[in-house]
Amino acid sequence: MKMKLALSTLLGVAAWSLSSLAMAWNPGPCPSPGGPAPCIEAVVSGNTFHFNGDGSGADEWKGLPTTGADFQFSGASALSCSGLNLNCTLNLGGKVKKCQDSNGDWRIGVQVNSSSVTGSFPCGTVGLGNFPWLAKDSTISNHCPFTDDCDNFIPYDPNASTYTGNFGEIDITVLGISRVRDGHVHDVVFTPGVGANFNFNSAFYDCDENDLGCTVNGTLSITNATSLDIH
Repeated sequence: MKMKLALSTLLGVAAWSLSSLAMAWNPGPCPSPGGPAPCIEAVVSGNTFHFNGDGSGADEWKGLPTTGADFQFSGASALSCSGLNLNCTLNLGGKVKKCQDSNGDWRIGVQVNSSSVTGSFPCGTVGLGNFPWLAKDSTISNHCPFTDDCDNFIPYDPNASTYTGNFGEIDITVLGISRVRDGHVHDVVFTPGVGANFNFNSAFYDCDENDLGCTVNGTLSITNATSLDIH
């Protein structure tokens, strides 16, 4: 009897936890017409969720509406470091949020919490670290630091088909040797919608904008959701 009661309690807690995660998103697509704030929408396993344009859900990092886990992106990428050229698969996991800056304008934040590189040797020797990496408005002249501050995030444009920002600060080792420390990349393009993706095509720079001798080029598409959209 005690075991049955314990199991019932455990299942109840698990159901409540998943429900709470899902409640962070609203069921169904973004309303039309939209509100004054960005509405972020995701389709996962055939189900549509959003956190809407009335300003609710602001300043909260959001992962998958079903579990709260990071959105995952993956794609073929070319990494070059100090004359070593690698064609590998780059994988990223992260979250998104909307927030209002100090002027009351809406911005979009992107946070990368994990990354890995897979493929034939020496792809598996590439180590990536210094998480979280954060997106930053590329029009801000001082590219560093990369902080969880809404004033630094990418401006929201209801008519935009893509969003562009810098990403940092990133550490890279290859074959156990440090190649990049506290680096960042320029002009990463996020294309929302079905098959949402990030396109990287940049050298790595330090905070004084010195080229650190490494580059990355590739497009990473979402793998654990059908779409991730911004309205």
